[in-house]
Amino acid sequence: MVMKDAVEAIKNGQSLLLDGFPRTMEQAVALDEQLDVDMVINLCIPNETIIERISDRWIHPASGRVYNYSYKPPKVTGMDDETGEPLVQRDDDKPESVLKRLNKYEEATRPLVQYYEEKGVIQTFRGTQSDVIYPEVQEWLGEQLAEDDVEANTI
Repeated sequence: MVMKDAVEAIKNGQSLLLDGFPRTMEQAVALDEQLDVDMVINLCIPNETIIERISDRWIHPASGRVYNYSYKPPKVTGMDDETGEPLVQRDDDKPESVLKRLNKYEEATRPLVQYYEEKGVIQTFRGTQSDVIYPEVQEWLGEQLAEDDVEANTI
């Protein structure tokens, strides 16, 4: 969504959920110049968990089929279910590459977390399992939106 569209949606009373944006301080400042960011969700997942999940991902290059040894493994280890051809691991899915990306991500987002902490609008959720974290995020978000509805109706 383009910033112009986002501003227009807010003016029309809609809420926005931005996933993965802003990624830099420059983007955060530009966003704040246009919109009032009043809620930020920060998911804090241990690097080990992320590395394990991503490095368990293998693909069949010809078809693009993706397998994950943690939750969607191939029927035969290392082989595509449909063709029997070998699976490959992308270079950027290898543990050392994932760790490098995570370190860059942490370096880039640390200032954003501090920025939104100072504004008092960030809520951090920690964990290793989506089915545990997601209900916590959903509950918190529901509470925040309910509070916004009450405030809007009392003005």
